[in-house]
Amino acid sequence: MPPIRPIVRAAAVACAATAALPLLAQEAPPEASQKLERVEVTGSRIKRLEAETASAIQTLTREDIAKSGALTVSDVLRNVAAGNMGGISSDGPIDTTFGAAGISLRGLGVGSTLVLINGRRVAPFGFGTASFVDTNSIPVDAIERIDVLLDGASAIYGADAIGGVVNIILRKNFEGLTGSVDAGVSSHGDGGSRSFAFTYGRGQLSQDGYNVFATLSHRQQDPVRATDRQRTRDGDFTRFDLYDARSPYYRNVYRLTPTSGPYNSSANFIAPLTGLDTPCTPAVSSKPSLNGRCLNDNTEAVNLVAGWRSDSLYGAGVLALPKGFELFGDLSLTRSRYHTRSFSYGSNAYGYYTYDLVDKLGEYGNAPGAQVNYLILPAGHPQNPLSSGDVGVHYLFNDVPSTMASDTLNQRYTAGIRGEYAGWDVEAALMLSRARTNTTLVGFLQDAVLTSEVLDAKGKVRNSFILGNAAANDPALMARLYPQMVNKGTSSTDTLDLRASRELWALPGGKLGVSVGAEYRREKVDAVPDALLSSGAISLYNSQGATGSRRVSAVYAEAVAPLLKTLELSLATRMDDNSDFGRSSTPKLGLKWQVLPQLLLRGTYAEGFRAPTLPEQHMGTQTYYIKVRDPKRCPSYDAENPDCVRYVVGVYGTSGDLRAETSKSHSLGLVLQPTRNSSLAIDAFDIRRKGEVTSMSTDYLLEHEAEFADKVVRGAASGQIDKIFLTATNLAETRVRGLDVEGRIQWDLPADSGRITFSGTYNRLSSYEQAQAPGAELRDNAGFYLMPKERMRFGLGWSRGPWQLNLNWNYTGAYAQVADATVNCSYASQGTPRPDYCRISAWTTADAYVSYRGFKDLELSLSVRNLEDRAAPFDADRIAYLQGFNPAYHNQLGRFFQLAAKYRFW
Repeated sequence: MPPIRPIVRAAAVACAATAALPLLAQEAPPEASQKLERVEVTGSRIKRLEAETASAIQTLTREDIAKSGALTVSDVLRNVAAGNMGGISSDGPIDTTFGAAGISLRGLGVGSTLVLINGRRVAPFGFGTASFVDTNSIPVDAIERIDVLLDGASAIYGADAIGGVVNIILRKNFEGLTGSVDAGVSSHGDGGSRSFAFTYGRGQLSQDGYNVFATLSHRQQDPVRATDRQRTRDGDFTRFDLYDARSPYYRNVYRLTPTSGPYNSSANFIAPLTGLDTPCTPAVSSKPSLNGRCLNDNTEAVNLVAGWRSDSLYGAGVLALPKGFELFGDLSLTRSRYHTRSFSYGSNAYGYYTYDLVDKLGEYGNAPGAQVNYLILPAGHPQNPLSSGDVGVHYLFNDVPSTMASDTLNQRYTAGIRGEYAGWDVEAALMLSRARTNTTLVGFLQDAVLTSEVLDAKGKVRNSFILGNAAANDPALMARLYPQMVNKGTSSTDTLDLRASRELWALPGGKLGVSVGAEYRREKVDAVPDALLSSGAISLYNSQGATGSRRVSAVYAEAVAPLLKTLELSLATRMDDNSDFGRSSTPKLGLKWQVLPQLLLRGTYAEGFRAPTLPEQHMGTQTYYIKVRDPKRCPSYDAENPDCVRYVVGVYGTSGDLRAETSKSHSLGLVLQPTRNSSLAIDAFDIRRKGEVTSMSTDYLLEHEAEFADKVVRGAASGQIDKIFLTATNLAETRVRGLDVEGRIQWDLPADSGRITFSGTYNRLSSYEQAQAPGAELRDNAGFYLMPKERMRFGLGWSRGPWQLNLNWNYTGAYAQVADATVNCSYASQGTPRPDYCRISAWTTADAYVSYRGFKDLELSLSVRNLEDRAAPFDADRIAYLQGFNPAYHNQLGRFFQLAAKYRFW
């Protein structure tokens, strides 16, 4: 892959050179005189003839989406060059997002990227502290185009759009009946997908006075497990000079001594446990602590690609009314289902909660406050291999495998009226939006049942309970021990808005355009975890709900003033009144100067205000396990040191007393259009956010433990980290600077050989400075972990008659493994040094698309993603999650073929 900068320079030269190449880039013939229709452009409520504004906007058309072979909106947005760290992926180990996905522009997080549908807000996903729109829930078959507004904050849509706006425009005014079907599979023979959709529309507004249409679609994706790829075929990663992630905390028996303590010596190993429902095959390993043991390998429980099903119904209609008014409405219903297995945990992970619960008499080294990482089988227990004396079992609590299933229903209903009144274009609408997610969890241990019904008064396993064989125990007891739990999360956003726009008096460059609007919005969230989770009955997965609501009233005004024929000034201001965070006023200023017919200069300034989300404000704490490296006990990486890769309890949630975030953003750019068929846009951006609501990074907290001693809990006897507090507060300040480039050129080949199109988008993250705590210095994270400095997508297309062929390349730049320049990479100094693991390699993939429309009413297409079947760049940190790559930017699906057909019945 050649360096990016020369490619961008070459693109600029190519676009500029087209002015001297009239044979390659021919001007289109003048069209017949016709009345031009004014349209509303994303980022403004003023209808205009020109789509180019002072703000940079990137547009993905319906055709672009089809060419990408994307199954979901999340797949489409994953390739947006301006999407950086902070997005949410549904691939990988499960977390509190339960299969949902969201986009993060500028790396500022999903909560600072405003996702709209038809220019209006929708209900966010109902769980987690980050309030975001689940892009998996938006039916891709109903989309007309996606506009990405790249300058931060929006005085028109909402001042919380600190990172930018993604406006998803749905289809309208369709007439006819079409059906489409597609199917896909990876070159590995897995990850299969299939879908079908029907669209029906009737009526022409201009002739019949109405139009109604509906789209019904079904999409399905099969999962890809970690074991389905060579890199993660099993958990023994010593082949990468890392550690063996298979655990002997499965079903292995050890002798106990008065000094056994928290850990049981390998010298005391006896044999694997007997009486199992599925006997294991003991491992053959050069590592003494693993050899001859039954090992737990969680790779089968990890998704590299999530499996899901989605059914959607989208309908819209418009009815002509007297005096030029129109009644319009639409509805959208989407049901998504997601199911996956999850990690099970062993008695070592559970050890933090078993202080004084196991070995209560202290017979085997259980000093007060010490962890015990085994279960005790007393003499006489049917699974105890000794004729006398107790034994300890390193045990995995997976008698009932851990699984998670989510069922999400998203609903949106809009009804409104629009028309012209007294010279004003007016529109009023009511929108009701609902999101409901039910998640079912199985396989988590209920503490009280373990300690009172499985263990006896001395903290030993009762003779009546058989480990590793659920069928041998009382079904009612197993149901209590591994209860089925259901979390229910709902959110709603109800909006009433009124807007009007018109042209007023003439200015030297044309007429002044103005718009005014008012909006009333009610937001509500009600996330109710299962009572067992909220009561703390499940120690390893504790969760508190969030219930709250707010009312937001807003007014805004916008003006576009053509000061000269070549100079346009745009002004907008917005005033919000939050029922819980008071009033805010946020302005936006834009300037557009047509220096030459071929050259436009533009720039914007905007301020932002983001009140903490309802979950951030009202959610209590929740706990689950996270991976850490203890810098005190693991100064350099050592595969044999358990403190180099240790799972500890992370406490998340909010600490209360939150304040709103504020931001200031600037953009400055140019648009070069030497010919009608070529253009190049370059825009620089600078966003500064203060009072960011976030939690401190794990690495920063542990590197500065002395300053935040109350946030790190270590075992009194072991000295190991047991728990860390990562609750969110107004911690950070962030400043992001970078560059966006978008270019396009078309030319007709001689001898009627077709048309060639070259297009590309490029994002450079020049700096991402962040202060992790109030008063801390700003550190530049650009180019470090999950912050690639460069992302790009460019394509080459050819079309002739019924044929169309496209090749697209996606590029994500390399980045360092560490968080910033102050952190040392431990892989370079481990026992077998691997400095190559200190950098995540750049990744380039190519996609191909070919379609044929030569048959009457039938279109056939074939798309191939990742033509070269390139594996995702290796990420040694993600080995702890049994993936070996980071799903934020990469995937391990491999080469993927998708065949599609579309037929128009009438």
